[in-house]
Amino acid sequence: MTKPLTKAALLAVEGTDEVIFFGELFKYMGMADMVDLREVGGKDQFKIKMPVLQKTTGFTDLETIVVVRDADESHEGALESIKGVLKKMGLQAPGKAGEFSRGTPRVGVFIMPDNANNGMLENLCLDTAADEEAMRCVDQLVHCAQKLKKPPKNIYKARVQAFLAIMPEIANSVGRGAQKGYWNFDSVKLQPLIEFINQLK
Repeated sequence: MTKPLTKAALLAVEGTDEVIFFGELFKYMGMADMVDLREVGGKDQFKIKMPVLQKTTGFTDLETIVVVRDADESHEGALESIKGVLKKMGLQAPGKAGEFSRGTPRVGVFIMPDNANNGMLENLCLDTAADEEAMRCVDQLVHCAQKLKKPPKNIYKARVQAFLAIMPEIANSVGRGAQKGYWNFDSVKLQPLIEFINQLK
């Protein structure tokens, strides 16, 4: 967290998976050297770790700050939570997710999976792979698992793990799946995120 910021833009995300995922996405978009990536250690840590980042060397030189977090059960709740954190930091938050404020630095917020629906990074990744043949196998497994006396608590995380487990080379996380090219970065489902990220250029 306290490593000096050396780029003009900062992207703060929940955890390691997101750091790896966005690292791969930035490579795909030709932006690998344009953004400092930092994880806060979970959705509930933004209020604690963002003020720490604010004291990091290079923070005052930032032109753009972006915060990305999962909507989980409430898109609006996630957005309001981040806006509250930014306000306490003295930063101008955007009016809604997917936009940037006009302050200095300008601040953008993206709420996974698409700035509109509840869910998380896993939902977005699954959407990009929806047409993969392997998903038929995943559907059968999940259908069976949902009939268990103790079914998976998070069906989307279960679907991701099932999908990654039957790939040619097993990946044990969303981020590792991105590194192995298992998520389709050309998918139309990724366009809202890519269009948002393009505003960092």
